[in-house]
Amino acid sequence: MMSPRQLLQRYRTRKLEQTSRLLDGELCRDGDFWLFVLGVNNSGTTLITKLLEAHPGIRSLPAEGQLLTDAFPRPDKLGVERLWTARMDLFRWTEEDDIAPAVQAKRDWLMYYPDRPGILLEKSPPNAIRSRWLQQHFQPSRFLVITRHPYAVCEGIRRRKQYAVEQAARHWLDANSCLLDDMASLECVLMIRYEDLVTKPAGCLGQIEAFLGLEGGHLLQSTTTVEAHSVEGSTSGLTDLNASSLERLSRQDIDVINDICGPLMKRMGYEPH
Repeated sequence: MMSPRQLLQRYRTRKLEQTSRLLDGELCRDGDFWLFVLGVNNSGTTLITKLLEAHPGIRSLPAEGQLLTDAFPRPDKLGVERLWTARMDLFRWTEEDDIAPAVQAKRDWLMYYPDRPGILLEKSPPNAIRSRWLQQHFQPSRFLVITRHPYAVCEGIRRRKQYAVEQAARHWLDANSCLLDDMASLECVLMIRYEDLVTKPAGCLGQIEAFLGLEGGHLLQSTTTVEAHSVEGSTSGLTDLNASSLERLSRQDIDVINDICGPLMKRMGYEPH
């Protein structure tokens, strides 16, 4: 027999689930669905998000979803910006975690998404380690995963936030390990590589359009105007920035990354330098 406290918790959960379904129905219209872009920061998540935002069949937020709600812990407010795996206790969520933040986020985002049909696009880097929670509480949903060579990711994290290369490498390892393991539980997921996106965009973007059920060719048209950010500034069009990142790493930096990330690098098809 359940205690009064357990009964109250079950009632609360059921009410939240009903509210969550109502919000999903209000946001997702006639075949629309949630699309979450997943990937470690500096992996190309911003780049692919910009390409997707240009498609008329997609609705997007004016900023990362985590910045437009108080539902989620904020890496920048917790001192772990671009290094959120350092606080797995706060950012790692699965199906067992509370539904309440999902309800709050949907309520907050409702005022930002355009009031028209279209896929609901959202990108917040810590989502990489809470995809199972997202699938449970945002329905229906699909997931687009983008990965990138750890050399470029680690160099970018160090350059932007002055973390040690060792910290950046462990972040790449922990985030991608969690992401790849969770993908086995995702019902509708596509994984691409940054390297394929910038060197073979036609095939990569065609695959994404097929996955999302979008009209073919529109994403490729946007590649000529999208901006990619590097240490030198912004450049128009898709540009492979991995080589310039590698040039800013010392032999010692590369050895550290190889030591920490080596086995997962091989599993993901990335060769050590």
